[in-house]
Amino acid sequence: MSAAAARLLWLVAAALLWPTIAAAHLTPNSEIGLSIGRTAIRADIVIPLGELRYAEPALAAAPPEALGRWLLGHIGARGPDGRGWSARLVSARTGGSPVPDLEATILLAPPPGAPVRHLTLRYDAVLGRVPSHFALVWLKDDYDGGRLGHRPELLAGLRQGNAETVIDRGAPSGWRGFGAAVGLGIKHIAEGHDHLLFLLGLLLPAPLLAAHGRWAGYAGARHTLRSLALIVTAFTIGHSLTLIGGALFGWQLPAQPVEALIALSILITAVHGWRPIFAGREPLVAAGFGLVHGLAFATIIGHFSLDPGSRALAILGFNLGIELVQLALVALVAPPLALLARAGRYDALRIGGAIVIAIAALLWLAERLSDTEIAAARFVDDALGRAPWLLPLLLVSSFYAWRTSGSRPRPNRR
Repeated sequence: MSAAAARLLWLVAAALLWPTIAAAHLTPNSEIGLSIGRTAIRADIVIPLGELRYAEPALAAAPPEALGRWLLGHIGARGPDGRGWSARLVSARTGGSPVPDLEATILLAPPPGAPVRHLTLRYDAVLGRVPSHFALVWLKDDYDGGRLGHRPELLAGLRQGNAETVIDRGAPSGWRGFGAAVGLGIKHIAEGHDHLLFLLGLLLPAPLLAAHGRWAGYAGARHTLRSLALIVTAFTIGHSLTLIGGALFGWQLPAQPVEALIALSILITAVHGWRPIFAGREPLVAAGFGLVHGLAFATIIGHFSLDPGSRALAILGFNLGIELVQLALVALVAPPLALLARAGRYDALRIGGAIVIAIAALLWLAERLSDTEIAAARFVDDALGRAPWLLPLLLVSSFYAWRTSGSRPRPNRR
């Protein structure tokens, strides 16, 4: 087998084994994850400590900062014109399980006038001392290339005697990046059943009036439209504030409390759908819980290594994607809900919907507080993934109820 064919074979194998390699370094390899910005490239490097110490015994007891400075001498880049790039250590730490690693972040910046998307990357840490060691180069993020939230793309494999690779990502396009951010927002909210269920829980009682601690009956088209507009706007303002704050200014809470609070917000809206507990204050509740949901959204953008300008555009695009899905949900669900409420045949759907939402919220809350996967919660997630198929049934049943109810709205009984 030729050297080129052998190299291609193990590169393909590395790509297929990526989930195993990413979960734990059970193979003698390093990883270099590249995030391409507009003015620099961030390189997130992971080296198994055992391999590093075997290659460099003098560094066996060195602290992470010293290991990071040593790494600076083993990574570099040059542009098409041969000019070298600068390299700056951003962070370095050791840890990991079951195999401890050195995790370092280095910022590579081209000289003035040189392109940031066309370079020759050099990396020879450990490679020169340990023949069996290799380094996989992955593309993590590339905003101007339209890559956000994708599975990392394998760019190259480096090993002893072959420590350089040419990277050319083509011409930049901010529109591709913005479109990728919009698509990421659409995908996140469409697959985020908890966020959609919270909004749906607020929509359930929107066509109704509250009286004496009960939902009394149809409130009319004007009231329904006003309620929907205020709820969606308030939720948008709430999650936008913390999305911007989290992604740009680092506002954050630990993931577990945030996810638990989201489940609690869904439970509260389900109870409200059954019996009014904050009638007339739905927009305030939507805004308040929107702040919590926004912290979860911010973690998505916060994971990307973007420069300030690209990050701002990514936030805008991501938020736009979220709003498109929210508006689509309201446009599809609100009319049949209003028709059923007007026909006086809404109680069963409202109460049944509130019960389903409450069960899902309780399962998610238990799962997130215990930090343990619950089979019933996974079943609910799978079922909600198929829920859009119920929309045609809802539309047909609501139209039938409206046509057979007569012209006058009927009161709800509960």
